[in-house]
Amino acid sequence: MSEELLQRDLFKNPEKIGVWDFYNIGATSIKALKEYGIIRNVNYGKEERKKVDALIVQKKNVIAVIEYKKPSEFKTKTQKNKAIKQELEVAKKIGAHIIIATDTKESLWVNTQTGNRIKDEDGKDIFFNFDPKDEKLPALIEKIKYSINELNDQIKPKKLVNPTDLAKQIWQDVWSVSGATPENCLYTFVELFIFKYLSDLGVLQGMFNFNVLYDSFKSNTEDEVLETYASIIRPKIKNLFPENPLDNTTIINGTIFVSKDQKAVKGYSAVFKKILGKFKDYGKLEHIDYDFKSQLFESFLKESISKKNWGQFFTPLKVIRAISEMAKDEIKVGSKICDPACGVGKFLLEPIITKLDQFYEIKKGKLIPKITIHGFDKGFDKDEQKTIILAKANMLIYFSDLIKENPNSTKEFSTLFNDSFILKTNSILGTLSETVENEYDLILTNPPYVTSGSSNLKEEVKKDGDLVNYYKVNAMGVEGLFMEWIVKALKPNGKAFIVVPDGIFNRQNDKNLRQFILDECFIDGIISLPLNTFFTTNKKTYILALTKKADKKDKQKSPVFSYLVSEMGESRDVYRFDIDQNDLSEAVTLYSFFKGNKENFSKINTDKRCKIFPFKNFEDNVEKSWIIDKWWNEDEKIEIGISEKKERVGLLEFSSLVENIAVSISGFQEEIKELSEKKKSELIYSTFKLKDLFSIERGKSKYTKKYGNQNKGEFPVYSASNNAPLTHINSFDYDGEFLTWATNGFAGYIKLLNGKFSFNADRGLLNPLKENINITYVKNVIEPILRGLAKGRKGEKGQDEFTKVYPSMIENVKIKMPINSKNEFDIDAQNEIVQKILFIEELKDRIKHYKIQLKNIVVEIQNEFNCKSFKISELFEILGEENLTKTHINSNKGKFPVFSGQIENGGIFGFLNSYKYEETILTWVTYGNSGHILKRSGKFNIGRNNCGLRPKNELISLDYIKFIAQPIFIDNVKGEKQKSLPQSIVKNIEIPIPIKNDGTYDIEVQSLIAEKYMKIDNVKNEISKELDKILDTEIDYE
Repeated sequence: MSEELLQRDLFKNPEKIGVWDFYNIGATSIKALKEYGIIRNVNYGKEERKKVDALIVQKKNVIAVIEYKKPSEFKTKTQKNKAIKQELEVAKKIGAHIIIATDTKESLWVNTQTGNRIKDEDGKDIFFNFDPKDEKLPALIEKIKYSINELNDQIKPKKLVNPTDLAKQIWQDVWSVSGATPENCLYTFVELFIFKYLSDLGVLQGMFNFNVLYDSFKSNTEDEVLETYASIIRPKIKNLFPENPLDNTTIINGTIFVSKDQKAVKGYSAVFKKILGKFKDYGKLEHIDYDFKSQLFESFLKESISKKNWGQFFTPLKVIRAISEMAKDEIKVGSKICDPACGVGKFLLEPIITKLDQFYEIKKGKLIPKITIHGFDKGFDKDEQKTIILAKANMLIYFSDLIKENPNSTKEFSTLFNDSFILKTNSILGTLSETVENEYDLILTNPPYVTSGSSNLKEEVKKDGDLVNYYKVNAMGVEGLFMEWIVKALKPNGKAFIVVPDGIFNRQNDKNLRQFILDECFIDGIISLPLNTFFTTNKKTYILALTKKADKKDKQKSPVFSYLVSEMGESRDVYRFDIDQNDLSEAVTLYSFFKGNKENFSKINTDKRCKIFPFKNFEDNVEKSWIIDKWWNEDEKIEIGISEKKERVGLLEFSSLVENIAVSISGFQEEIKELSEKKKSELIYSTFKLKDLFSIERGKSKYTKKYGNQNKGEFPVYSASNNAPLTHINSFDYDGEFLTWATNGFAGYIKLLNGKFSFNADRGLLNPLKENINITYVKNVIEPILRGLAKGRKGEKGQDEFTKVYPSMIENVKIKMPINSKNEFDIDAQNEIVQKILFIEELKDRIKHYKIQLKNIVVEIQNEFNCKSFKISELFEILGEENLTKTHINSNKGKFPVFSGQIENGGIFGFLNSYKYEETILTWVTYGNSGHILKRSGKFNIGRNNCGLRPKNELISLDYIKFIAQPIFIDNVKGEKQKSLPQSIVKNIEIPIPIKNDGTYDIEVQSLIAEKYMKIDNVKNEISKELDKILDTEIDYE
């Protein structure tokens, strides 16, 4: 039927059912469907030959498979079952949620995951006739889609699938009595939820039941009812689910309605009644869906005003589910699974939620686990214990169906909860204090990666001989310790899925950690997550998938899966609302296909976000970087929509960014402290002349561009430029790593050259005469000296530049070299100093990144005023540019500035002896740095690549326009390489202007908004200045 697809153009312009694409394609094979890009282009095995009649698809995700039958083939029960069976395997293989078998008069709806008929809310089979034109069809499919799963075939009311409505109803009341502390709100919400839930499950009965307590408001005061809860019901819950004697934690602990001495808190009883009333009105909770259980904590915290401590409680559910999906096939009977930094426990609970009946059995009242899960966290005071309490509460909610079936076995479940989630109270190291080896089949985790406090942990390690021998890699930060623990704790052939920060992949000081990973493990995959994936940090993170080697001698032969995620199905701001684009889900789907076909997957992969890299890439870059994002070129990134657009944030997100920069700088301080403690004992130095350490050589004059054209080849020839080679020839003079310097031009700048190369007379080379010389150490010492020889012309920062630094000028330059007790060069001391140099360079690169991020970020102030959009041509007279050349300016020098398209030096191109404008206007750049707007005052001229905006009305605030219009202008810039923003585009750009009730421009509101933007700019500038201070600091590496 491929020809029909082409003729009817269905694969490009399908019909629609709601938001989904409907391909009514006749009997078309799976192979043809993937070739036309309707479904993913992966290997579907033997199912590729099978055919389907119609599909409902959303971005290659199959929602439903439709099997059309003639009425004569769809009469009997046997015929109908045959129609379903016919499609079941293929539907499973292509990931369809639903199978619809129909003769156009009668339709059967089947859950692909279970093979069972889908039922309505009353538990009856759905017979809704499938008609693509029926307006009610999309709503039904949507209901089915969010209701059915591996455990459920029945449509459920949305309130039993998604807890958002419950969270919204209760958040405000809990918050009003909890001091606006999100964690206190969450603990209170969870405790009262468990009270209601255990009552609905039939575990709490009689006087302990929720409904009985609520009914008692009719005959008792609010204070008396709250006292009953505090003194009778809470102790009962704790008796049913006893605490762990090791850490004294159980499933409840945190309500703000009950004091530390277990008394009802006076004054809170009215709110207590109000909240219980809302739980009662919400209805029975016994049939909540597993999605409801998964989202409960997150939905509640999303209602919080303060997002500051979110990261402490949970990893976003989208990330947890992605990792759970990647890992769940690894969980077998007998498996031991661990999360060494478990938070509220979701990494351990999500992969097993649909298989609890397989992994847990109850015989004669005894609970028999067939797998072991261990979640660890550390804590010493009540606040720190709360996350482990939440983890146990979470486990109760996830296990509720089993508890409902076995209400008399609560103590058995409590033992399981206490054995599964353990608070480490013996050391500030928490999990890291245990020297675990070869223990776990699977580790799923998002360990902490703040560097603050890491030096304290490492000090603790030094106090214990066993820990010193256990942690040998000496990696940076807390994440380095966790990575080493994870790898060692895995059994041979065990797997780990870990969220890691980018530092592990690119820090010079973590190259030993990267080598340790290569030595001990196979790298299965790396998924790049977008910035702001996590709630309280914009740090760059990755999902790293590893398999521990059975034998360290084994060499990895299989390639590595990698994927660039831009969006993960929810907005990455504080609101976290669902969005359509979900690259993370696609990454997980493709990873599952990759696992079964590693060697050939790259041949069939058509997703530009996915690349399969040879293992050699990681081996070759162990000392450099494993940042996979850099292995996509700019054209590829543009094609998949990863661009350098300016990020737009609200005030709250901007505040979080500023806080994140502050935390990062504090972390840098911790890293520097950690590095400084690696210092050797007092170093001994001796002074040497360069000519005694190196043969000082100069290149050959014959190497010119002309020579290169006559002797073309693959070997580079370098000249004065430190950037690109001058040419490439068919021979080379040097093979190895050498220090070279520019003898001409920006003379004295040093470049390390490695490999086979030559250079001409504009460059010199230092060829070591002795062993044990680290040339990077020498570079750091001599480059300032060679640059110090500069005399003559002005350089890029106004300093003198000498255009020649010949070999004869540097022969007698003296440098200090560390030496050991045998009077030999101390190579270890040089290496340690180089390690510090490279670390500081890395740190400065990170600080530069923050500067760029601050500069590029656009802060949007929420405008609640009455606004109307106006074209620029309605607001301003547009002033054209003049062709004021450098020659003209030099011939007519004066004191009046000429503003051009550059943004350096305030955009001043030169000074003329006359001026055209004497007023205050705005100018924008038309070419180059297009779209940037500046305010101009006084006497001046407008030069090339620059146009002006003169307001037509005095009620227009130029400051307001500058801040509001600039991001809009930049969004309208045309062209990828030759970026321009001409008058013809600008005149039609619309800008929102606050207006009064009478329709006139509101200058006061404009000024108010502009003032806020100015304050934001001041904050950005002050932070930038502080970052510059760090960048400009001279470092003594010794």
